[in-house]
Amino acid sequence: MHQLIPRGYPRDIWAVFLSRVVTAIGFSISMPYLSLYFHNELGISMTVVGTILMSASAVGALLGIYGGELSDRMGRRWVMVRALLWRSFVFMLMAYVIARNADIYIIVGLLILNSAFGSFFIPASTSYVADLTREERRTSAYGLLRIGGNLGWALGPVIGGFIATIDYAYLFLLTGVCMLIATSILLKFSKESLSESALVRREKASIREMLSAARDKRFLVFVIICLIIFIAWGQLIFPFAVYAVNRVGITKTQLGVLFSLNGLMVVVFQYFTTSLVPLKRQLTALCIGSLVYAVGYFTVGVATSFVFLIGSVVVITVGEMIVSPTTMSYASIIADPAHKGRYLGFFNVSHSLGWSLAPQVGGILLDTFTGRSLFIWGIISGFSVIAAIGFFLFKSEKSPRY
Repeated sequence: MHQLIPRGYPRDIWAVFLSRVVTAIGFSISMPYLSLYFHNELGISMTVVGTILMSASAVGALLGIYGGELSDRMGRRWVMVRALLWRSFVFMLMAYVIARNADIYIIVGLLILNSAFGSFFIPASTSYVADLTREERRTSAYGLLRIGGNLGWALGPVIGGFIATIDYAYLFLLTGVCMLIATSILLKFSKESLSESALVRREKASIREMLSAARDKRFLVFVIICLIIFIAWGQLIFPFAVYAVNRVGITKTQLGVLFSLNGLMVVVFQYFTTSLVPLKRQLTALCIGSLVYAVGYFTVGVATSFVFLIGSVVVITVGEMIVSPTTMSYASIIADPAHKGRYLGFFNVSHSLGWSLAPQVGGILLDTFTGRSLFIWGIISGFSVIAAIGFFLFKSEKSPRY
């Protein structure tokens, strides 16, 4: 039982945990239903929807590199608080423009801003955890943050599924309020993890310096492999939602239940799962997790009912629990200790870019293959298999670090 319950972390990490719970509730109230709003309410094709979401996430991913650099210079907490505060404002503005039936281009612009501020928060928060934990506990610490995020996912989609039947604008208003609450939690209960002497304010970074992580060949190869598995991971949110509702035929409320199941599984089993991954076996775990993803997504292609999709989501979630915290932990271990924020900001590019490419890939597949097509999810499973092979080959290379 002790392996199911996280213990021994400082208050600062618990503050980040609570902020992740609240922001995830807000995010999962609105974002899973955004593709439905674009497609069903505005009549936009899934290929165009995928392009919109990809563009917003891609811009955010690139700006996230600066967010990691800024956290090295101004502090992790300094960046996290400001990123959440600005996201709150952006979501509330989205609620207003959706209620007023504003032009799609305004919504796209706000999505880009939201993605940018989100990409600032992620490398700052992952660096914050790395600052405050030892390497042997880092995977579990990132698992704790995933528990927080998925506790929010267990609660938010059910709320969102209900509100989406009333008015989409209310979804984004509630999300903005949640971001504001999370900001207050960090201000009240966390402190800066870097000392004044550790901050690298003394020198102005050039773009070349901010991209120096890309010149670390081993780190770059790891980031590219992670990009592939993140493309597969991202299919669970946007393409899956449209496929499950429009082609398998489940209701939006049942879709909310599936997302909540995903979140609830992580809440209950994430810490136990990460405790099974030894520090020196992380790459092996990533190979296994990628293959589990492949099996889970392949079963979506043969699903004919809500009950069948429950089984698919369970398998996909197991892969997610293995892959997500382990990639973050391994990236923090092989990053340059003097520029951890810079490196993790660059690593976040693979995460954000993978999630930005996911709806584009999924949208093209949905528009190309009609009906409940096994081709859609067979191709998506292929991404997971390629990532598994990549992690295996990466593991085979000799390295001084794990």
